[in-house]
Amino acid sequence: MLMKTSLFNQGPDPLFRVFLFSILSILLILFSHRLDFINTSRTSIGNLTYPILRLADAPVNAYHTVQKSFAKRRFLISRNAELEHQNQLMGTQLLQLQSLKHENQALRELLNSSQRISNQFIASRLLAVSMSPLKHKIIINKGSKDSLSVDMPILDESGIMGRLSQVYAYHSEAALISDPNHAIPVRVLRSGIRSIATGVGRTDRLKLLYLPVNADIKIGDKIVTSGLGGKFPADYPVGKVQEIIRAPNSPFANILIEPFARLNTSREVLIITSKLTASAKKSVLEGSVSDKQQTKQQTESP
Repeated sequence: MLMKTSLFNQGPDPLFRVFLFSILSILLILFSHRLDFINTSRTSIGNLTYPILRLADAPVNAYHTVQKSFAKRRFLISRNAELEHQNQLMGTQLLQLQSLKHENQALRELLNSSQRISNQFIASRLLAVSMSPLKHKIIINKGSKDSLSVDMPILDESGIMGRLSQVYAYHSEAALISDPNHAIPVRVLRSGIRSIATGVGRTDRLKLLYLPVNADIKIGDKIVTSGLGGKFPADYPVGKVQEIIRAPNSPFANILIEPFARLNTSREVLIITSKLTASAKKSVLEGSVSDKQQTKQQTESP
């Protein structure tokens, strides 16, 4: 009984154990080398297939690149159109600012020209111009609603332009001093000689009437309003003498003057709205009588 127990409890032979562990070690070594070979092979295959992968991915990358390029081009085109639109708006605003600047400058000049007298005035703008050999008139954007009335004088920053001939509710017509039917009492600023300036159908010429051939007047003399007649304030610029013709067989000289007012180009005007007082009208009438006597004496003198 004891002999059976010792036989069954006896383990493997030591030599067998050495052999078994040796085989396991050899297998582990071989497997380890095998793994290194697999990894190396995998790396080599990966290196070989990389260009193929890049080549296969090239169309996709090209598509995305083109898509981005077109998207960027569309954005640039849209942005360029937006900038062009903004540039046009800024250009229009600049033109408007320049126009306002010129208009303000013209209005300042008008205001400066009106400071020499105490008359009241209204600023206005031209709506239309009508020029023909027989009639020179303008239409302005003020009327009876603005307290305007017929015969009120108008002027620009350089001088007298004319007077109102027709007044409506919201606009008015004005006859220019160049109109053949328009006449304005004037005087020579240097010598004080009085005359009548009338239009000849040209915006660059007026004619002085009833000045004798021996009148004290010369080229370049400044002509201003005399204030006679009660329609125009005194001492406003009218023009300067350009031509004097003294015909031997005529009692009167043929004298042409150039208007100071910019009859062809002015866009803003002033309308003088104040009226002469009764005493001023009386002095005007007295001055008119003395003026007729002065003209008669000059005509009769040799």
